[in-house]
Amino acid sequence: MPEELLNITESVPTPFLLVEEEIVKKNINRIHDYANQYGFAVRPHIKTHKSLGIARMQLGSGAVGLAVAKVEEAEVMARLGPVDITVAYPAVGSARTERLAKLSLKQNIRVAVDSEYLLNELGSASLKHDTIIGILVIFDTGLHRCGTADPGQIVKLAQHAETHPGLGFDGVQMYLGHLYGDAAGNPQSFERINQIWEPVYEALCTAGLQPETVSSGSTPSLKNTHLVSHVNEIRVGTAVLNDYFVLKFDHCGLKDCAARVVATVISDVVPGRAIIDAGSKALSAKQLLRHENLEMGFIVEYPDARITRLHEEHGWVDVSRCNPAPSIGQRLSIIPVNVSLCVNLYDHFYLITPGGILRKERVDARGCLV
Repeated sequence: MPEELLNITESVPTPFLLVEEEIVKKNINRIHDYANQYGFAVRPHIKTHKSLGIARMQLGSGAVGLAVAKVEEAEVMARLGPVDITVAYPAVGSARTERLAKLSLKQNIRVAVDSEYLLNELGSASLKHDTIIGILVIFDTGLHRCGTADPGQIVKLAQHAETHPGLGFDGVQMYLGHLYGDAAGNPQSFERINQIWEPVYEALCTAGLQPETVSSGSTPSLKNTHLVSHVNEIRVGTAVLNDYFVLKFDHCGLKDCAARVVATVISDVVPGRAIIDAGSKALSAKQLLRHENLEMGFIVEYPDARITRLHEEHGWVDVSRCNPAPSIGQRLSIIPVNVSLCVNLYDHFYLITPGGILRKERVDARGCLV
């Protein structure tokens, strides 16, 4: 960790999550520069930072609204006022649909859907509360998680949404999560998506259902989203903070990583090994394969060190390649493998401003599971 940050944060007990505001703002500006170049609307996905403060920064920079993963996240973000919110997740179950219908009385709400079952649930809840919920039909680009690439099925779902009282067909949502590393930079990857996407788009248009919104998400392939036909909105999650996964696959630089877990070396008894006070409860247990070795975070000050194992409160660090090795009592800053999982472990993070002021910020949407 840079000496100036060490001095500013030395009174904060470790482990804690540190976010650099200057990098966050640069990342936001970089996203909007790309979006403006290709005429995209920007809809940040708050599942990464879960923070009202960072969401305000994103909306203040021109975002058209927010995306969330859960209904509870939507309820938290509604504290910002009448924000346009997309629930980018099939919100199945009356516990979710009832709350969404109530929320749509004050906010513009859209929900990503891939089944008639959910359309009927959402429609019933909307009618009960005399409101309207917008629908984005999920198109499967190749991850095979949710959605379909069948033109007939997508048209059927869109027609159902358009004709069901209390609902409206607003467009299509897609997720390019299977593209990272070399695949995210290969034009052929996007051509393969277009080969299955174009027939879907044409079928919708033929049925008189040209999608008003075509929303695409995923950080690794973000800067090539323009290679997918008809996209007019980008959902941006991890790119506002970035993490070791994004860094490792060269989708960002070290200078673009805004969030770090600060930990302390608490033992160095075993030669070639340091134990830190950040375990799975501080970093999450997410693993990343690097040079045929599993790692659980990247230590900025010691790039040759490897976090090889996490217990709940302890992190095992192989420092055999470090000369000199970190010493007991030393603070280290760690870029987590998955920043979304990591943020969700903390009630608060510490935001450091460009002027060197440290502010304790709440992780407002932490633990939202419904």
